[in-house]
Amino acid sequence: MAISTDGVRDNKTFLDEEAAELDGLVTSLDKTNAVSSKMVGILNSFDTRLAHLESSVLPIHKSTQNLTRLAGNMNQTVASLEAILGYFDLAAQEEAVVMSPLADQDLQTFLQSVGRIREALRAMTSVNLKAGDRVVQQLKRSLKAATGQLHEKLKQQLTQNSPSLDLKIVTSSDRKDIPSLPPNAVQTLVTLTKALAEIEADPNSAPTGYLKSYCEIRANSMIKSLTPLYQSSMVELRGVYDKGSSPFIPYTTSLLKLCRNEADLSDTLLDAKMLSLAFMGSIMPPIEQWVECGRTITRRVRKTYTSEVGILFDVIETLESSMNTFESVFGLARRQKENDALELLKSFKAAAMRTFIDFISELRNHNNPKYQAMPLDGTVHQLTSDTLNYVKRLMAYQPMVESVLALIGDGNWNNPEAGANRRSQAPSRSARSAVFQRYLADVLEALVQNIDSKSKFYKKGQSLTQLFLLNNYFYISKSVRTHPGLLDLINGSDAANAPANSLASAVYERPLKQNADLYQDNWKPCVEHLMDVTYVHEGGVQHALNSNQRQVVKDKFKNFNHDFDELWKTQKQYSIPDQDLRQMVLRDVNQIMIPMYEKFLNKYSSNNSSYEFTKNVQKYIRYDVSMVKDMVNQFFTNT
Repeated sequence: MAISTDGVRDNKTFLDEEAAELDGLVTSLDKTNAVSSKMVGILNSFDTRLAHLESSVLPIHKSTQNLTRLAGNMNQTVASLEAILGYFDLAAQEEAVVMSPLADQDLQTFLQSVGRIREALRAMTSVNLKAGDRVVQQLKRSLKAATGQLHEKLKQQLTQNSPSLDLKIVTSSDRKDIPSLPPNAVQTLVTLTKALAEIEADPNSAPTGYLKSYCEIRANSMIKSLTPLYQSSMVELRGVYDKGSSPFIPYTTSLLKLCRNEADLSDTLLDAKMLSLAFMGSIMPPIEQWVECGRTITRRVRKTYTSEVGILFDVIETLESSMNTFESVFGLARRQKENDALELLKSFKAAAMRTFIDFISELRNHNNPKYQAMPLDGTVHQLTSDTLNYVKRLMAYQPMVESVLALIGDGNWNNPEAGANRRSQAPSRSARSAVFQRYLADVLEALVQNIDSKSKFYKKGQSLTQLFLLNNYFYISKSVRTHPGLLDLINGSDAANAPANSLASAVYERPLKQNADLYQDNWKPCVEHLMDVTYVHEGGVQHALNSNQRQVVKDKFKNFNHDFDELWKTQKQYSIPDQDLRQMVLRDVNQIMIPMYEKFLNKYSSNNSSYEFTKNVQKYIRYDVSMVKDMVNQFFTNT
């Protein structure tokens, strides 16, 4: 029981202690809360005071900012006024610089002065001060004067470095042969063009016109360099044109070479924005001159196409092979829709087409004044020689001729209106060759008909008519047979197109043989006089002639002499210029008439007393055999 009482007493003591400690904590907490309340009160008092302070300081701060801004504006205004006032002084200073000759100054120093003038002008025009009008006008005058000096400097430098080129350089196949501008000249020109381009773009400056001067000087240089080729191309042809000899061919290739060189130079000297405009302005004058030259050639060839038709084909070939280069050149000049070379090519093709139509039309005109004169000796007519020479020239350009004829259309050369408007293309080379063959057939047929018509001029001389036809037919035959490829083309080596030898034989071979046979009829009287008989008496050969028989022999000699003399008098004035034809014509005379005369002469000459027919042999026998041979061999030599 005693133990229990002690335990209770200890617990009570412990509780009392804990209660006392708890009271102490409560007291401390109360004190802490009182201190916190005081601190909150103090802080709230600070917030209120700070709010009052901010309200008091903020207007002062804003006033300070406004004062600072005003001070800055005043400083800027003062600086601007000082700058503007400086421009007043600068106008007079820079005017003295730009008015002095540029040749006496450093270019860079001059350009710096120009830059200051432009800057001052921009500033003065932006402020729009009435008091500054005089200064603005003074600056504009200075800028105009400076621009003029720069412009003149550019023209001087450009002219100095744009000489006309030597013909050997112009016609050289290598563009590298064209001399380059010296580096210092390039640098000067680049500086000048850049400065003028900047002035040109300045809204406060007047147009400088430097680009026009650039184009004129460079174009003039090209024109002068090409002048020898232009002049030689404009000269009318004398004689026969040789293939590939037209000066217009090197004129064309040289023009293209100079255009390409001009493109490189423009790219070096000018701003990219000005490049196409300057390039076009530089090349168009020489190109226009070249086009006019080409058109003059087409007009001229239309009148003299029989001798100059080759020029058309050479130029067409040159233009077609150069068309890609022309398109590139016009592309650089931004003229894709205005390819002058293409238009000129069309003109040349149209002229070539027209020559085919005109040629065959003139052949069918038997009253063409150009061919009215007739050869009095029966030689080859000019129409024949011109026609065959024309055909031979066409053969030199066979692929080109076939293409142009295909554009006309098969047979449309017989209908000028249809032929002029036709633009169909033959589908294959063989088809084009067939068209060419038919054109040649029509040409030869028209020529033969014209020659037959002209042969009627010799109304009083049948033999001369025959010789005239022989000369012309043989000339046609020989020209066709000897010119490479012409006979095969006319006859048509392709059996599907034409049977071999039909055309040539029908057109001129058979008429040639017929007229050769007809000509031999001129010698029939002489041959008939030499026809002899064997005299028979009482069943044997009679060796002595009676009076009637002697008279017959006298008449034969007399008539032979007369007829032979007449042939000699007339036909020695005739002409067969071709040796082969002359030998052919006289072959029958030499092979028939002369042997008969020799036999007849031997029988009745004075050496044969059995057939003596006269005491005065010289009266009837005027020619020995050698004399007759010599005289016959002199026929048709026009001596």
